[in-house]
Amino acid sequence: MAKYIFLLLLEIILFCILFFNAFLLRSLNIYLLGILLLFLIVLRTIIKYRKPLKHKYKDINFIIIGLSIILLGAMYLIGCFSGFKSSYSILSKTSIGLNKWLIIILIMILTEQVRYTLSLKEERRQKKYKMLEIIMFLNFILIDMLVAEKFYILDSYQQICEFFCLFLVQSISKNIFLNEISKKYGYSPCIWYRIIMDCYFYIIPIIPIINNFIKAVIMLVFPYILYITITKLTEKKKIKEQIKKRKTNYIGSTLLLIPIIVLVMLVSCAFQYGMLAVGSRSMTGTINKGDAIIYKKYKKEDQVKKNQVIVFKKNNVMIIHRVVDIFSLDDEKVYQTKGDANKEKDDWLVKQEEIVGVVNKKILWIAWPSVLLNEIFN
Repeated sequence: MAKYIFLLLLEIILFCILFFNAFLLRSLNIYLLGILLLFLIVLRTIIKYRKPLKHKYKDINFIIIGLSIILLGAMYLIGCFSGFKSSYSILSKTSIGLNKWLIIILIMILTEQVRYTLSLKEERRQKKYKMLEIIMFLNFILIDMLVAEKFYILDSYQQICEFFCLFLVQSISKNIFLNEISKKYGYSPCIWYRIIMDCYFYIIPIIPIINNFIKAVIMLVFPYILYITITKLTEKKKIKEQIKKRKTNYIGSTLLLIPIIVLVMLVSCAFQYGMLAVGSRSMTGTINKGDAIIYKKYKKEDQVKKNQVIVFKKNNVMIIHRVVDIFSLDDEKVYQTKGDANKEKDDWLVKQEEIVGVVNKKILWIAWPSVLLNEIFN
């Protein structure tokens, strides 16, 4: 019981320090490295430490390194079409500096040593030790925040959505994966995964420009795919059981995967069709607040007709209104728009370059969670 209370206090103190650095200071410094090292030393004195068997994680290292490099290769291949931007590498102009880069690497190595050491505590399987696991899991997420490529201020709905989608969900998925791998195979595979997947933008001088939402989904799903691959390649299963389950798994996975892929493609707005939430009542009767619309992206050669509902951008705000008139102004075609529920026409004219797309379909009520969150935070 004394060990439990002592470990609980240690983890709470570490949580407070990490929280202070992540949300108040928003900085990563060498003192954090010393604190993690001290925390690890104390753990090693409390918990009986044993090194993981080399033969157990040797093959896992190759699998993780190989699949991670394949994923990065695919992302950089996409970058050949979408373009590249400068990273935080010590070789680029936006470098974070060699000292900070080394601190990040050392923090990741210490974090995985801590993760593995805690996994050796057999008593943690008891219900009362679940609290220790939860607090330490939160600590791992806070460490991810400190070594991430961006700090989130969380002062607006957009920042909160970015934090949740582009960081928090990915971090949870990654740490669940690393916890399981650490328990089974030791710290080495976890360190390799983090060096490749968490540090590539600190090592390679350029990174591919990929839609944030698509990238978030990839980084969310990849740890799961990696874990399934490792499990299948390392755990021996009966051939008959595999044959029976394979067909069912393939059918179920396909049926689940298809709508997810379609939804990702629509929400990302990176392809021919996109999806938007409707947060105003200007089109009530035709498109109501809380609905979502699917639009087809506008191209210069497309012809926008009168009475079509279009998506356009004014002052960085996406608006969904109907075209009520089309005419030429200074040899340029412009569009007069109006919300179906508004009494007056819009007091602006929409230029062709401001048109985002033409509304194709609507989906009832699906956008209400997004609309309500936006209203709460704004």
